[in-house]
Amino acid sequence: MTEVLTAAMANLAPASPDSNHRLLEEDSNQKQRNGLIVTLSLYFCMMLSMGVLAWRIQRRRHAEAAARASDTAESAEGAIASHFVAGNSLGLFVTVFTLFASLFSGYTVVGVPNESYRTGFVAFRWIPCILFICFGLLGTQPRMRRASLVRHHQSPCDFITDRFRSQLLRYTILFLMLCPSIIYLAAQLISLSDTFNDLFSISHDDHTAVICIAIFILLLEFIGGLSVVAYTDSIQGVMMIVGFILMGSTMCALWGSWSDSIFDPTTYPKPAFFQVPSAETQLGMWTYSFSWVSFLSLPHFIQRTYACDSFRNLKVGFYVITIAPWLTMMVGLYVGTVGVWALQDEGTVSSPFTAIISRMMDESDFGYFAGLIVLTTSIAAIMSTADSLLIAISHLVTSEVFWPLRPRSTPGQIDIAAKVISTVTMAISLAVAITDDGGLSDLSSIQNGMSLQACPAFIIGLFFPSRLVPHAWCLAVAALCGFVTVVTVKYTYDEDEDNYQFNSGVWGLLTHLGILAILEGALRLLNMKRAPITLPAWDSPPTARFGEQKLTHELLSTIMDGIYEPYVRGWFVPLVFVLSFAALPTMFTSAGLPPLGTEVNGTYPDFRPTTVGGLPDWTFKLLMVSVVFTLTLLYGVYKLPDELDDLGAKKAEPAKEELIVGAGDSASLYHKSVRHRSQRMVRNNSTATASSDVVLSSTTPKTPVPPTMQAEA
Repeated sequence: MTEVLTAAMANLAPASPDSNHRLLEEDSNQKQRNGLIVTLSLYFCMMLSMGVLAWRIQRRRHAEAAARASDTAESAEGAIASHFVAGNSLGLFVTVFTLFASLFSGYTVVGVPNESYRTGFVAFRWIPCILFICFGLLGTQPRMRRASLVRHHQSPCDFITDRFRSQLLRYTILFLMLCPSIIYLAAQLISLSDTFNDLFSISHDDHTAVICIAIFILLLEFIGGLSVVAYTDSIQGVMMIVGFILMGSTMCALWGSWSDSIFDPTTYPKPAFFQVPSAETQLGMWTYSFSWVSFLSLPHFIQRTYACDSFRNLKVGFYVITIAPWLTMMVGLYVGTVGVWALQDEGTVSSPFTAIISRMMDESDFGYFAGLIVLTTSIAAIMSTADSLLIAISHLVTSEVFWPLRPRSTPGQIDIAAKVISTVTMAISLAVAITDDGGLSDLSSIQNGMSLQACPAFIIGLFFPSRLVPHAWCLAVAALCGFVTVVTVKYTYDEDEDNYQFNSGVWGLLTHLGILAILEGALRLLNMKRAPITLPAWDSPPTARFGEQKLTHELLSTIMDGIYEPYVRGWFVPLVFVLSFAALPTMFTSAGLPPLGTEVNGTYPDFRPTTVGGLPDWTFKLLMVSVVFTLTLLYGVYKLPDELDDLGAKKAEPAKEELIVGAGDSASLYHKSVRHRSQRMVRNNSTATASSDVVLSSTTPKTPVPPTMQAEA
């Protein structure tokens, strides 16, 4: 009887403070989950609507391509262009935001706050990282775009195939594009699974959610190709911008800015963050930042260069992505460093980003609303990267493997093959993501290093004079040696994402360039007379669709005649490298000071580091130099022409115009010139006159234009 009464009294007793806290926390988590169900449902409905819209556009584009095609090969090529480069028809808004969403992935939303929470102000390396990406794209994509118009390039590998005419180099570059893309796709699926399961308190062993989302991504790619990827990227890009603004402003209202008292080194929970990094860490910061120039060879960025309907759209996109890190990365870095203060009583936190946003949502109703948008944005950002990678991989395999094996395929067969390849790619990536035990995170940390090994072939092919261009086989062997070096250094030097050592990708690039110099030097010594070296028949790819004449440096220079290019200006590239080194925290900073509270000779002196606006002086200097870096890139973008698609031919002499037309697919270039000129005429409401003829009209008597094109003109 006594035991029964004791139990009854225990039930009637007030709950302990700990149990009340747990109940409140559970109620808060349930409220967040209910809100996420609503916002994610709305998001997926928007994505599906974009998919239906893109499907309708895709059907119309397929019909137009079939009507213009004169034979099976041209019809198949039109089907590939329609599905994988959106028929070269992406408008301004879609081009800008698909570039933005492709560049700023889920890591920007989730990973950067997590990294800055754990490593502090060293994570500010992300600003130069994005600027190096813009530097690589700004220098190479205008020439890639112009060459694609004249030479009818569609696949991301087409430039390499056309320029070097070697199957060995072609498929080496294909491997260097596919391998990191597949690893990155699998890493995105892992991140998607972890993020979604964390948001809904689902066990990480449950993969139902990521499988369903993967099927959804696959479905959208099926019905719309790159069109639906670009359209959904636009929605995701807008969501990311809104999410960053809400996240930064809400947290600033709750906990203050960097200049407030919470960033006093003497009271900040992690005062070691304020100290100047070691020389090894600084070198690791620079080499890691430089490795991001590898984005110039990523297939999904080359796809977008080809897919826009005007270079003006791409130019505006360059403006946006050059300025964007000052919103995206700065907010992510702010969230992580402020989160250290906000979560100082939480102990060890496995997912700082989720914990910080949850704390923000508990503070106010507006914080709750902003948190829902931010958490939904984190899912959208990961999905935008995953779908871009999926269609880029499918494009490469379809164009570089399936179509060469089945050159007489009909558009329907091409379409089926693309869907099968996408399905197999997603299945493999899902299997890797589900069975991964942590090894993939090691590989994903060197994916930039792998991509970096494809960059020399692009840079050499685009800018080097013919007498300095190495043999294609030397380039292929050196690239593969660089790839092996990247993987070897990774697993022997024990580099990881948060360990700021000399980047394995740069080690691979140095090995790559060294072996290339040795091989090419030995080849030239053996061939002192510089006799032409004929490649064997098995190494010669079919290149008839590019034009009768080989793509050379001289032809590229003619194509770009009269067009401003940053890379060919003697000051631009050296200035970028000087600025990137100047950003390192080596001069005019509090170098050598140990962390606060460090014992020195038996005492604990107050080593107070110099701060500017709440930031360590070396971080402030990095930001100021990065501002100059940004302005330099913006000047390069400003000097690019708005109408690069036909300005080069307009500036060229008549003899050079004939060379351009004779070197490529004149009907294709003629059609594009007519379309762009017609669009300008409609916008200006001007009447047609003799002076409003197309750019290449002076050459049309020598290069007859198909009757259908004449009728359209």
